[in-house]
Amino acid sequence: MMMLFKVRDRLRNTIHPPTTQCDPKVNLHLRFSIPQSRQTAQSPPQTMNPGDPTSQPDDNQPSPLTHDPYVNLPVMGIGLTGIVYKIGEGRVVKKAKQSQLRNAGDVEYMNKINKKTLENEIQVFKCLGNWEGIIPHFNISQYGIELAQDYPEQEDTLKVGWIISLIKASSYVHSCKVFVDDIALWIVLIIDEQLVLADFGQSILLPLDSDIASANANDLNVRIEILHLGWILYSIASWRVHKYYFFNENPELCWLTSLPNADDVLFGKIIKKCWLGEYTSIDPVKAEALQLLHDSRQALWILVVIGL
Repeated sequence: MMMLFKVRDRLRNTIHPPTTQCDPKVNLHLRFSIPQSRQTAQSPPQTMNPGDPTSQPDDNQPSPLTHDPYVNLPVMGIGLTGIVYKIGEGRVVKKAKQSQLRNAGDVEYMNKINKKTLENEIQVFKCLGNWEGIIPHFNISQYGIELAQDYPEQEDTLKVGWIISLIKASSYVHSCKVFVDDIALWIVLIIDEQLVLADFGQSILLPLDSDIASANANDLNVRIEILHLGWILYSIASWRVHKYYFFNENPELCWLTSLPNADDVLFGKIIKKCWLGEYTSIDPVKAEALQLLHDSRQALWILVVIGL
C-alpha cells in the first residue's frame, strides 16, 4: 500500500502540477478531462454484454483479455491510473490504464499499479453502496466499473445546493470509514443537476472500528480531507478553478499561511475554517452549512413578508 501511495503521488505531480493559483479567465468545469487521443483494443467482445449483470464474471477469477466486453469504445476522459470510455446513452465505464512507457519492465509494473488501483476503487464503491451524493454505479467486474455519465455545466443558481450536497456526500463517505484523498474538481460530476463524487481510485478504506476524527493513513487525516473539500467549495462559490493538494511539494506538511479572500463568497466563513484546519470532523461543517442555509431562507422570508 505504501508503494501504491508513492507511485500515486509521482503520477499526480506529473499530470497535475502543484499550484494554489487561480486563473480568473478559466470557467469552472465539473467533468472528466478532455482526452488527448483515442485508444482501442484489438480483440472484439465475445462473452459479456455491458449492462447485463447475469453475464458478469467472478471478480476473483482472471479471464483472458479477449473476454473484455469494453473494447473499441470512444474515450471520454483520462485520469492518473484509469481511462473512462462511453458505452451507451448515459453510461460510461472506467478501466485501468494500459501504460505506454517504452521500457517493458516499467510497463508491466505500472499496469500492475493501475490494476491494483482499480481493484481498490471497486472495493470502495462496494463499501459506499448507492447514495444520493455518490455517482450511480452499475456493473462491477475485473474489467471495469460502469458509471452514470456526467451532465453539462449548470447555472450559478444551483451553487448553494451543490455546495450542500458535496458536504453531505463527504460526511457520508467518512461515515463509511473512507478517506477520499484525491478531493478535487476532477472527481466531481453533475448528474441530473446534482453534484456527485465520482472517483475513488486513490481512496483509502479504513478499518470499520476506526475513529475517523483521529485516523491517520500515510499522513492523511480528516483535517486535510476537509481542507481539500474547502478548495472545491471555494471553486464553486467563486466560479473559478482552484487546484491544491496538501502533499504536493510539501515535505514539511505545512499548512498554507497565504489564502484567498473568502469573505464575499457563498459559505465563505465555512470555507476559511476548512482552510485553517479548524474542523476536526466533517459533521460540524455539515451542521454549520445547513444552519446557514436555514438562516438565509428565513431572512429571505422576512424580506418577502415586509415587502422589501
